[in-house]
Amino acid sequence: MAVPEIFSMALFYAFSVAISLADIRKGEVPRLAFAAAFPAFFAFRVGWGGFPMWEAAAGFLAGLLVFLLARIVSGGKLGLADVWYSALIGLVLGPWRWYGAAALACLGGMALLLVSGRHRIPFIPLMAVGGIAMCIFIGW
Repeated sequence: MAVPEIFSMALFYAFSVAISLADIRKGEVPRLAFAAAFPAFFAFRVGWGGFPMWEAAAGFLAGLLVFLLARIVSGGKLGLADVWYSALIGLVLGPWRWYGAAALACLGGMALLLVSGRHRIPFIPLMAVGGIAMCIFIGW
C-alpha cells in the first residue's frame, strides 16, 4: 500500500471516530469539521493519491443527493451533518463503495432502532462503521 493511501486511510479513520464521538456526546458535529475535511480529502485522494476525479465527484454527489432526499422525505429527521458525512464517504470511497457503506449503515440503524426501542439514534457512528467496513473490505 502506497504512502498516500495509508495517510488517507488513517485520516479517514481518525476523522470518522472524532465526528462519531461528537455526534454521540453532543448530538451535533461542528460545520467547521466538514469545511476542513472536504478540501483535505479531495487533495489527498485525487491530487496526491491518484483517485479518479470523476469517481470522487460521482461518490460525493451520490452521498449528498441520496441523503439530502432522505432528509427532505423524513421531514428533517436525518441531520444535516449526516448528509455532509455521507457526501464525504462518497468522495473518499467512490459511488459503488458508498452504496455498500450506506447499506451497512442503514441495516445497522434499523437493527439498533428495533433493539433499543428508541425513536432517534445518532446515525454518523453507524455510517462511520459502514465506511470503515467498506475500506477494510476493499483492502484499503
